[in-house]
Amino acid sequence: MAAIGQTRPASTTNIRTPLFILGVGLALLAFLVMLAFGLLFASRSQTGTQIRVVVAAQDIDAREPITADMLTTSLMPQTAVPPHAFLRAADLTGFSALVSIYKGQPITGNVVSSNPDQLTYSSFLPIPKGYIALTLPTSEQQGVAGFIAQGDYIDVIATVNTQLFSPVNPRQVTRTVFTNLYVLRVGPQSVVPRQGQSQGVSSSITVLLSLCDAQYMDWLLSNATLKYALQSYHDYAKDLAPADPSCPSTTAPGTIGPGQVQSRWGF
Repeated sequence: MAAIGQTRPASTTNIRTPLFILGVGLALLAFLVMLAFGLLFASRSQTGTQIRVVVAAQDIDAREPITADMLTTSLMPQTAVPPHAFLRAADLTGFSALVSIYKGQPITGNVVSSNPDQLTYSSFLPIPKGYIALTLPTSEQQGVAGFIAQGDYIDVIATVNTQLFSPVNPRQVTRTVFTNLYVLRVGPQSVVPRQGQSQGVSSSITVLLSLCDAQYMDWLLSNATLKYALQSYHDYAKDLAPADPSCPSTTAPGTIGPGQVQSRWGF
């Protein structure tokens, strides 16, 4: 009996292959679309609301009193602002650094304090390398009626009797002996925060000097009458001059007497 002829089904191989490739392509496209959306939203979240916070404009040493020139502000994404960050530089008046704060670092409540009890050494003075601090006596008449404040620059005027240098024709003479002395502190050490506090007339001011200049100053304090002249803040030096390399603060200079003083200033 002859076999009855039947029509064979068409091969599905040629159909499945394009469908498989199409499915892979759609899946890849969907992945790329979702990735693009994720990157877009992440970018928007990072560059969303910007907040201006207070950051260090320079490196600040531990226990160093914070002044306005040490601070600046910087915009940061809201999500990146650390807890207890300061938003206004004025809010840091009277504060000191508890730890070293580096340039560009946001100022937060855990790295500064206005309480001297939290500072390990409240008597720490920010004396630059190569300098020493020397305390000078002052009064209303001598010290510009109490207007000299921490951070000011003063000149020192000395009046002496030339008999100290020569018995011939003795007379009183006056000349300026030091200029641009930086005032580190006014008055004695106190637990009261100094920044923003009224000072008034004090009995002492503490200035920065080289050790050699300090010896000359000590001689003048004992043998001359000194007055201080307060410079205009417009004339203040932007930066403290480098320390005198010929007079290291750890090596005692030679003896100072009338001869050395006369040689230096020619009274």
